[in-house]
Amino acid sequence: MANCSLHPKEFHTDWWHYDANTPVVGGKYCDPATGETRDMPDDKPLYRGPPAVDIDIMNQYIRDTNQALRVQRSFPMEFLLCHILSVVDKRQLKLDTVVATHFTIRVILSHELSSDEFYEIAGEMAWKQPGEAEETVEEKPGEK
Repeated sequence: MANCSLHPKEFHTDWWHYDANTPVVGGKYCDPATGETRDMPDDKPLYRGPPAVDIDIMNQYIRDTNQALRVQRSFPMEFLLCHILSVVDKRQLKLDTVVATHFTIRVILSHELSSDEFYEIAGEMAWKQPGEAEETVEEKPGEK
């Protein structure tokens, strides 16, 4: 469960138990209902806890009900927000709302998208390495 940083702005965050909403340390978590320390089962979902930034991306122009994505990323909020807004600009998306706090970014699109299109775009916003080099564009003949 180690966080091997692949980007200079990425920082370490611990894993948290999804249901108990507590950190997992050394493969164990504290059950808040009983106060007992329990082993973390392999089949339970985990998420990145503080200081990771919680990112919610939704689309209010719903053609179906599956247009929402939530992830946690271990980067500064400002860095992630710039990346997300660059995707909005690059893809010329209609944006309804953006709310950003130190540990949260909420993006609500207002763009007609299929579920496949939404998840492709939301995945680019949430999972593409921020600052990753864009695809190179071939020069037109005679341009330098």
